[in-house]
Amino acid sequence: MSIEDFRTAARTKDIELAMGTLADDVVLRSPLTDRFTFDGREDVRRLFETAYEKFDGLDYHTVIGGRVLIGGATAGGQPFEETLVLDLNGAGKITELTLFIRPLTGLTAVLAALGPTLARKNGRRTAGLLRIMAAPLVAATRSGDRVGIGLALPRRRG
Repeated sequence: MSIEDFRTAARTKDIELAMGTLADDVVLRSPLTDRFTFDGREDVRRLFETAYEKFDGLDYHTVIGGRVLIGGATAGGQPFEETLVLDLNGAGKITELTLFIRPLTGLTAVLAALGPTLARKNGRRTAGLLRIMAAPLVAATRSGDRVGIGLALPRRRG
């Protein structure tokens, strides 16, 4: 399996193709928290299945040095850009994925899209609580992006 297979899997939402690119002991580092990682194929599979369900237009359009993928998608109608840094083993399987997402509006949209679904394994109440906790973050970052950024920019005279 190759990086091209991983890119194709993301674009076509082919979970089996994606899983074929991963080592058994794969670790995924979330852009949302450093409090835990997704460890092993089953954890990563669950995350990928949720992302493929919740994201539209996921595409890694640029590969740098065979280890860095740059792409984007939309979550809840909010576009985001993603950089993915990969570590590979001697067999060419992905052993580690570290994600970075921008802008902040996109990052909070990713949280709102993935968090409740992933939390559902801990019960419906937990999923509902996470949905409630994410909503004001999404609203604040979207309004801050529309209004607050304009207030911080230098005023133009002219």
